[in-house]
Amino acid sequence: MLRYAEGSYSTTKREEGFLDALKAFADIEIATSNQYAGVTTESAMKAAENLLSRYRGADGNFGIEGVFCATEPTTLGILRALENAGCAGKIKFVGFDSSEKMIAALRSGGLDGFVVQDPMKIGCLGVRTLVDHIRGVQVPRRIDTGSILVTKENIDQPEIQNLLNPDLSRWLK
Repeated sequence: MLRYAEGSYSTTKREEGFLDALKAFADIEIATSNQYAGVTTESAMKAAENLLSRYRGADGNFGIEGVFCATEPTTLGILRALENAGCAGKIKFVGFDSSEKMIAALRSGGLDGFVVQDPMKIGCLGVRTLVDHIRGVQVPRRIDTGSILVTKENIDQPEIQNLLNPDLSRWLK
């Protein structure tokens, strides 16, 4: 796992959640969990290239079997590094957030999946929670707004397409 940037609360929580979930799998060794890729695609690509060079064996293969990134720029930077090293699609790779480039990488096999959230639901829950708070209603300290893993197998399902390509005309009238 290459982290995004120090001080980014939401991505730190994503990264911590990933690491916490991996604790259930004693046979998985984490190659790195304390390196930061930075906030741009270019800085992420350089960080990934440095990491990959450390784990490339004499036979040219990598001792890394999987990669997780908590943001779109980090995912795209690491994807470029994997492509440049000739191992895109050979190492399991999951990112977070969505973009046209990530969708294309998923369809081509360079990316195995990416996690998305529902921005409309997040906005709606945010407004409802604020209104409740203003009205004196006790609100939860934490509200899970949900997330879903997008894969080649489910990307064309209508509910996934609604998340990737929401009909904004409904909301922007």
